[in-house]
Amino acid sequence: MHRTILAFSGAVLVLCAPALAAPDYAKRLQALEPALKTRLLGRWTNPVDGLVIEISSIDLASGQIRGKVSPTSGPAAANEHELIGWVSAAAHKESYDNVVPVTFSTTLYEYGTLPVWAGFLRDDKLVTMHYLVWPNRPYAWDHISTFQETWTRLP
Repeated sequence: MHRTILAFSGAVLVLCAPALAAPDYAKRLQALEPALKTRLLGRWTNPVDGLVIEISSIDLASGQIRGKVSPTSGPAAANEHELIGWVSAAAHKESYDNVVPVTFSTTLYEYGTLPVWAGFLRDDKLVTMHYLVWPNRPYAWDHISTFQETWTRLP
């Protein structure tokens, strides 16, 4: 019995090994430039909900963003929340508008909500669509709120 379990476990590991392999970021369409850190790292806010995010690290190989979210009002105001996201890039195409795609998310566990922002960096602003998923709403169709937010850098 013990041999059967070991053989089965080994077979599962062999079959699952490709799924456990790390992504090959060398296949990235466009390498992320080190100057991107200067453009994105730091504190940002938006006038819609007054959240403050701080992007504290960017892995230029994977594009992973890390930082924190600091709500400025309500039950979550005293708590910092983990921020995680992604940044990507593509070479500029002639006659096309080019931006830097950015996403980030957190959990506002005090409300049970999951906010996600997806958008782009242009010049010195982050322009995002904000998707806020609510666990409890009066109507079945009302669990996702969406709106646009433009983030500006804080000193």
